Amino acid sequence: MKKILLASTILVGTAGFAAADNANFTFSGEAATGFAYNLTTGAGTPTISAEFTAGMMTMTDGGLEAGASITISAGGFEMNTDHTSGGFGTFAPSITSNQATGISDAEVYISGDWGKLTVAYDHGGLWTVTTGDEMSYTYENTWGDFTLEASYTMGWNPGDDSASIQGTYSFGDYEVYAALNMDEVGGWGLDNVDFGGSAEMSGFSLAVDANYDLVTTLLTWKATAGYTTGPYSVEVFVEDDD
Repeated sequence: MKKILLASTILVGTAGFAAADNANFTFSGEAATGFAYNLTTGAGTPTISAEFTAGMMTMTDGGLEAGASITISAGGFEMNTDHTSGGFGTFAPSITSNQATGISDAEVYISGDWGKLTVAYDHGGLWTVTTGDEMSYTYENTWGDFTLEASYTMGWNPGDDSASIQGTYSFGDYEVYAALNMDEVGGWGLDNVDFGGSAEMSGFSLAVDANYDLVTTLLTWKATAGYTTGPYSVEVFVEDDD
């Protein structure tokens, strides 16, 4: 079944500044409001989102870079644009889609010539540990135009762990990627494959993202087209989950 979504936003505000001493501190934030509409169901709603991130970074005597950040997400109302989710095209308070009010994400990383290792905690509920909470370990490195990323995610419930490895090739305004995904549900094994590409130029953006489930042999995809000028943006999403 194909679903077509429209979303327009106005970037209400974005700000950031940094100060350097022994460590480099950064503060940044973004807030947007707009309107989203589902052409398939004929439903539409205003949307709003806002978040603030505080971070710090320092260099070790050995030449390694280390840093950490905390993201605070305000409660909002958004449209689900994840084509791998059964809720694609639905509208809900952001707290119900693992975007909790309060301190929702924490991240610590260390990087060097060998790449970057990141440990992150994704808070999936309001101030309490919930089944949506996840801790992830990610390694990434770039060689020229090619980036490799490998991650392991620990779910809150036993048996909810997952892992993936993704390769991305970037050339100018274009990018293509492919990822192999597996999870602990039903035993470890290759479960699905993600692949797609994107292009950006002169304010216009195009992207196609697809997922093939090796267990159900179901192919889902989403195409996105957008245009941004100043603080204004409009996007169209088309999904096919047949």
